[in-house]
Amino acid sequence: MIACFSYSQWNWSNPTPFGYHLYDVDFPNETIGYIVGEKGVVLKTTDAGTNWEIKSSGTFRPLRLVEFTDAETGYITSDSGFIMKTTDGGETWMELQSGTIEEFNNLYFFNEILGFIAGMNGQLLRTTDGGETWERASIDIYSDVYSVHFVDENTGYAAASMRTVYKTVDGGDNWTSISGDPYLNLKSIFFLDAFKGYVAGENNFMMKTTNGGFSWTHFQSNRPIKHLQFVDELTGYALSYEQLVKTTNGGTTWNPLGMTDCLSYSFANNNYVFGIGYHGRILKSVDAGLTCVNYTSSVTESELVDVHFPDVNTGYTISQYDVSAGLRYGQVLRTTNAGETWQITADGDFGRLTSVFFTGINTGYMVCGYGKIYKTLDGGYQWDTLASYPDLWLSEVTFVDENTGFVAGEGNGSGAILKTNDGGMSWSRIYESDKPVRGIHFIDENVGYGILYTSIIKTINGGLEWLETSLSNEGTLLDIFFVNQSVGYACGFMGDFYKTTNGGVTWIKLPTQFFNALLCMYFVDENTGYMSGDGCTFFQTDNGGMNWNSLEYFSCSWSNSVWFTDDLNGYIVGGNGKILKTTNGGLVLSKALQMPEAEFTLFPNPANSFVTISTEDNASGFPINVSLLNFNGMQVIKEKYRYMPFQVDISSLAKGIYLLRLETINYTETKKLVKM
Repeated sequence: MIACFSYSQWNWSNPTPFGYHLYDVDFPNETIGYIVGEKGVVLKTTDAGTNWEIKSSGTFRPLRLVEFTDAETGYITSDSGFIMKTTDGGETWMELQSGTIEEFNNLYFFNEILGFIAGMNGQLLRTTDGGETWERASIDIYSDVYSVHFVDENTGYAAASMRTVYKTVDGGDNWTSISGDPYLNLKSIFFLDAFKGYVAGENNFMMKTTNGGFSWTHFQSNRPIKHLQFVDELTGYALSYEQLVKTTNGGTTWNPLGMTDCLSYSFANNNYVFGIGYHGRILKSVDAGLTCVNYTSSVTESELVDVHFPDVNTGYTISQYDVSAGLRYGQVLRTTNAGETWQITADGDFGRLTSVFFTGINTGYMVCGYGKIYKTLDGGYQWDTLASYPDLWLSEVTFVDENTGFVAGEGNGSGAILKTNDGGMSWSRIYESDKPVRGIHFIDENVGYGILYTSIIKTINGGLEWLETSLSNEGTLLDIFFVNQSVGYACGFMGDFYKTTNGGVTWIKLPTQFFNALLCMYFVDENTGYMSGDGCTFFQTDNGGMNWNSLEYFSCSWSNSVWFTDDLNGYIVGGNGKILKTTNGGLVLSKALQMPEAEFTLFPNPANSFVTISTEDNASGFPINVSLLNFNGMQVIKEKYRYMPFQVDISSLAKGIYLLRLETINYTETKKLVKM
């Protein structure tokens, strides 16, 4: 069993006990172990993995590596040269200065004071005072260093790119290349003693030495290997294709064990081994990896696209695909205990489900991208096809009472709204357009709204007539939500967000710092609302959308739909079967999540050929990484500078909106840049 925990104001309903990606694990002794992962997650066990508890790291950064020198003293790293240390078993953490913003590949301590961090672009950092200070070792700046291992306080080895092994005989003061080749990267190194060592690289390449690295024997293993660990000259363990493997012939042949989907592993003793991975996966083996138990439970790993609760206890969520069944389309999940547990009630070829709505605890409707409308009368176990519109992609269904419901859809350059007055037995097209209809929201049986590409339509007579209101926005609208007859919101691509206080007669575009598409939203009252964004972001407002706080503790899995049964109890569903629940409104202190003061400025913006980047004091000297991404997430420019101000040439880029990301030792910040 694992002790369930709540992280900030939202708890995991699926997977359980949580679904954060886990990146590294380390056991300093047989009973005490640590795991780190995304969103600053640190887990600790004191009973050999029987129970785990969350420890506050004080950061929402993704924690990539963990290494403990004893049960109380340990280190964790993140991206951009971030290092933290604890001396009280993870209760508190303090940040250390690394002097770099490069990516780290390996964290290694030989004893309590001598430690090394291997990273990209020649970064091999050393500490001789338990992490208080770090210095860069003298190693080729063009080498990417992937792994470090020491046999005593003076003699150590590092595996790097270009098939290079570096060796030191003075505790890391000086390093020399003892093996090199321009075509392969060496990913992992391990020495049994002062003479016998092993190295694994790309393309199944391996090397072995029996004389401390003076000469090497090259050979091919039967599979790619990383994270080497040997217990004697013939017996070793490693990861291959995220599976724990074992060799009994010195690395020539590796055989898979029962531990799969692992990003990292750690032996607590000769028999107990723990593996971790994506979506909260924690594996434990008591027979050195032959068999294992998965501590994480998940009803489904399919992407959940919509959620609806007809009352406080009964809820439903749907997925477009059944991951376990390959191309089989659609799953329906149900809870009858307010999200404590979920079960799959239907799993079949529904045709890419998109929306679900229940008028009672047992009576509900679904629509799919292939134009079909479904209905159930038994709580989601049996579904009957009510109607089929093969010319439409149906995107949303909603009901205002037991009999009256509406469906939004789009076709090839067209759109339509369907209506039923008899509980779905018959449907009629009450609105058609040459623009796609991508969302609807009805306040009552008469007053409703629809999203018409870049405009909003309204009816006050149940859909007999519609009035269109044009909006000046940069992208397609994706969702609309009304709190009452007067106050409503709309959101869409390019971070566009609108608000009306007069029932949709006029709309005001509110300023936001959003760069990505805004996918869905839900407001519990005029002030408190939630919104999901493209790029695995989730936001909360407590002042009617004037300001938004990014809820940094959310999982990187997509959030596709949010629903509240009252002002306190709410649910979020998304990618990889993610279901999160709050019982206190999900609120956090606004000050804790406000955006930091801008560290750098762009001028001009919009720009045509060059953009100048500067700060208030322009002091630097340390590396400054600059990357530019388009709105498809593709990196189009990557440069490195040392002193501000500097100019970035954007003359070759197409016109449009880009994200400019700047990383220094002290901060990381992203701004929107418009190319004219």
